[in-house]
Amino acid sequence: MFLGAQLSLFFNETSHEELKKGQPAFFLETPEHQRLFEEPTGFLNERYVQSGSTPSPHTWSKAAYSLKSWFQFLQAIGRDWLAASEQDRRDYRDAYLVSISPKTGKPYGTAGVRDAMVVVRAFYEHCSEIGLYRGDIGGLLHVTKNQFQIDKDAFAHTRHFSHTRLKDRALPKVRPGSKIHPIRVADLRNLLRHIGPQAGDRQGDDRPSRDRLIFDLGWAVGLRLDEINNLTTLQFLNLCPDPATPFVSLSMIIRGKGNKTRQVAVPTWLVTDAIAYIEGERSESIRACRSKPRYSPTRLLLSHKSSRSPGQAITNGALQKMVREACFNLGLVNTVEKKDPITGVLFIDKVPKHSIHDLRHTYAVLTYHFERMNGNPEPWKKIQAQLGHEHLQTTIDTYLRYVDIFDDQPGVTDVKRMLGL
Repeated sequence: MFLGAQLSLFFNETSHEELKKGQPAFFLETPEHQRLFEEPTGFLNERYVQSGSTPSPHTWSKAAYSLKSWFQFLQAIGRDWLAASEQDRRDYRDAYLVSISPKTGKPYGTAGVRDAMVVVRAFYEHCSEIGLYRGDIGGLLHVTKNQFQIDKDAFAHTRHFSHTRLKDRALPKVRPGSKIHPIRVADLRNLLRHIGPQAGDRQGDDRPSRDRLIFDLGWAVGLRLDEINNLTTLQFLNLCPDPATPFVSLSMIIRGKGNKTRQVAVPTWLVTDAIAYIEGERSESIRACRSKPRYSPTRLLLSHKSSRSPGQAITNGALQKMVREACFNLGLVNTVEKKDPITGVLFIDKVPKHSIHDLRHTYAVLTYHFERMNGNPEPWKKIQAQLGHEHLQTTIDTYLRYVDIFDDQPGVTDVKRMLGL
């Protein structure tokens, strides 16, 4: 049934006692009926959803799409998934490396392909452990010198050869050449003016302030997308900001990647804005909600009162869309050549120059300059703690070659002043 079926991937959109929100599930469909593709769905549930080490729906989604592309590859070559071999997996890798991403219009990066390869191997190891799969993916490999030479390719760093089991997921992570896109000062100023006013300093601007709060939590605090969208009102209402000292930082506990907590510094002016949003625009959104919840929502960011579902939590996709649309509106785009995945025809398209994660990159670069201007000889330690990097070298390797894109402005006492905001 696998080869003749249509493969579908769904994500649960509501919280349920048995299914978590964002939990992925595969289905195989034929003209006669539809059935749950139990093996990959069970694997994702056991290895990702139920695992305390990978609680992020983004991680689940990434693993699910890796398996989906693998299954589609097998269907294209006419191979049943239980009959797949290690050579098929390597052919998949090679095909992946020369393919064009329909999303970016560029070849897939080696880091992304490596991650997909690791997921496929882990899936087959799981199937072997429960007695479903008896092939050589994830099994014993007898390696010769010639085989080692063959593997000197874009994935050489993902393979470790021995006379025992070859386990990609047991290897330490190798960080690829990091690609960051900090936003230039002039572009950041334009984006902030375009996106809306500060809730605590509107200056006569009646536009919604929520999106400006999201931007400021990115570039001024360095939070990830999930970290921003999972903030609660209590985290801000428990703080006591002094309007007389807007540039003093207040401490807040954030739950971040891998479910780890860390302490971050939030400037007083931003805490004041968040409280103003909570007491004003956010409260109006809750009052406009058509179905009154039994308990008042604690999520900080809610949909606008004028939206189709006022007072509801917003998705990560909505936040990403907000940044993309702002870039398009301001002409912050790149022209790329894309390939139609169906016809193979090349065409020119425009993609946004920045994503919401670039606000985090911008925080790191701006903070470096601010700290150096104020006499801190080791700004990386503060940036490391704020971003939640386990190793200082990660911070340095990622951002060091990008710190010269801003001109020094001596005499400033705060990043906001440095930007002229």
